[in-house]
Amino acid sequence: MADELAAVAATKTSFSDAGIAVRDLPDNGHALSIGDRAEGPIQFVSRWAGILAFCAAIGVIAYLIF
Repeated sequence: MADELAAVAATKTSFSDAGIAVRDLPDNGHALSIGDRAEGPIQFVSRWAGILAFCAAIGVIAYLIF
């Protein structure tokens, strides 16, 4: 039973690693494409775009009311 628990503990990820995705290089050895390299900045922009659009809408509504 101890061996089974050790195997489970070895494969369990911690909470700090849960949000990090590790990507390997492609199997064919080619460099990452421009789409793969742009994925990080695109995710960052899309994460904040909705928040900024909401704040802008609230600002416009407040401007029109007051």
